[in-house]
Amino acid sequence: MKPRRLHIVFATTLLGVFLWLSVNLREQYQITIEAPLTIDGIPEGMAVRTPVPASLQLRFRGDGWRLATLLIGSVPHLHIPLSSLDPENPSISLNDVLDRIALARGVQLIDINPDTVSVVLDRKGEKTVAVIPDVTLSFRDGYGQVGPMIVSPESITVYGATTVLGQISAWHTAAVRFDDLKNPLEEDVLMAKSSDHLLDCSPVSVKIRVNIQPFAEKVFSGLPVEIRALPPNRDVILIPPKVEIVARGGIRQLAGVLPVDFQVSVDYTNILNDTTGYIDPTVTSPSGVQVVAQRPERLQYIVRKRL
Repeated sequence: MKPRRLHIVFATTLLGVFLWLSVNLREQYQITIEAPLTIDGIPEGMAVRTPVPASLQLRFRGDGWRLATLLIGSVPHLHIPLSSLDPENPSISLNDVLDRIALARGVQLIDINPDTVSVVLDRKGEKTVAVIPDVTLSFRDGYGQVGPMIVSPESITVYGATTVLGQISAWHTAAVRFDDLKNPLEEDVLMAKSSDHLLDCSPVSVKIRVNIQPFAEKVFSGLPVEIRALPPNRDVILIPPKVEIVARGGIRQLAGVLPVDFQVSVDYTNILNDTTGYIDPTVTSPSGVQVVAQRPERLQYIVRKRL
């Protein structure tokens, strides 16, 4: 196709799109915008004890052209003074939002979600709670985590209404994910924001540390099996009396692990409740070391009265 004809096709297409928009954007539409919410003028030493969302969903109706300006422009931030609310029933409703948002001609605010927000105050307090990391890790093939994740600090201080603080025992970090890990991890992670109460925390972030090493497997043979809760008038003979396990962990970690670091045991109560003649031993391994195989998996036993 000649260059001149390409220009004609492009111009025709552009004109068609413009005509389509000019016709369709004259129609009436509805859109929903999420607007951040802030309550101003809370007295010193007081805090809101009722659930207050961080934002309200505002539903508008109008012609397409005017609604498009709402989508393209900056999101409105709702600042609601506490003094503007009814002292007998302090709550935010559609009318409170209408009083504080500028609407273009032909645009209507028809609904908010939630439709009302109760704003009841209580004495402000603080509470120290444990940090729970909401952290997902995935590792490159052949690598893995050695030992527990370390969180620093292990606790934070939460500020808010005393009645709300009484219901809180821990605080999560923001959800984060780290992929393809092969080196030790040390990262700052933000604390999660309160979803339905006006609460603050300090510090606003914690440091997580994860020891990551190349993984290997090591065989530990001849581990004796202990019989727990054995009555003094009974003997139990296990066949075989010892087991072999395959352990997986960091290369440097496994280098320092000894057979005595594993405990293999059978509870006599489980033997009494068994009807098959075989029992599954329990293996306790050092922290960060995973037992991936055991040979044999089940042990035969003989119970006899001690002479």
